[in-house]
Amino acid sequence: MLRISLITMAMLIIVFLLVRWFDHHIVFFPSKYPAGFWQAQNNGRFNIEDVWFAAADGIKLHGWFVPHDQPVATLLMCHGNAGNVSDRYEWLEILHQHVPANLFIFDYRGYGRSAGKPTEAGCYRDAVAAFDWLNIQKNNLPVIVHGHSLGSAVAIELVHRLPERAAGMILESPFTNAADMARLMFGPIPLHLLSSMKWAGDEKIAAIKIPKLFIHGEHDSIIPLRLGKKLFDAAAPPKELVVLPGADHNDTFVAGGDEYIQAIRNFIESCITQQ
Repeated sequence: MLRISLITMAMLIIVFLLVRWFDHHIVFFPSKYPAGFWQAQNNGRFNIEDVWFAAADGIKLHGWFVPHDQPVATLLMCHGNAGNVSDRYEWLEILHQHVPANLFIFDYRGYGRSAGKPTEAGCYRDAVAAFDWLNIQKNNLPVIVHGHSLGSAVAIELVHRLPERAAGMILESPFTNAADMARLMFGPIPLHLLSSMKWAGDEKIAAIKIPKLFIHGEHDSIIPLRLGKKLFDAAAPPKELVVLPGADHNDTFVAGGDEYIQAIRNFIESCITQQ
């Protein structure tokens, strides 16, 4: 009986460790430098400045700062779970062309040229460090936090930790929490019960009182619109939801066209007006 109990316990420990390893590798898909589109910095279309800073635990982080000629705000951009900042070049280019704001996008630890390995807690620390760098180096304009996909959970946690320090928050292709995503991916298998990750934006967003813009593709094949709407419903006002017809998960800034750009421009203007 004791032998059977020990074997059972050992098997449970192995399953637990496998799930912990698996959920880390199914959430994070970083591309380390030099993988990516780093030659974008030298194409001359617009200026991209390298930024280096450190998280509270000493991890060295890297980002891109894109200055605008006549900015009224700065967008602090928290990207999704794959690639690195260089893969967001087209997104940066469209925003730079059409939105009157500086852009600051950074890589979480383990992504691009940033050191370390990604974790949920680490991503949160990295976002705080990016916000602090902006306040020290570029503190003359309102900061609007802009999170896409996994970055939406990072953006929510950042604003939740720093209430009233951001002028507004844009959540693009957002989700509610890790458990809802696990149910979406694995159905009735309750793997989320063993996961160390929470990404529980829906538990924090009701406490965030600054203006919020939600943007979601109508045909998002990775994070369904219903999860974006569920997060929107949990949010406190002021808030606005823009659903982009025909848009998927990673093409909102392309498929959304003028509606995407105008929604962001209008939101920035409203945030600035309330400052």
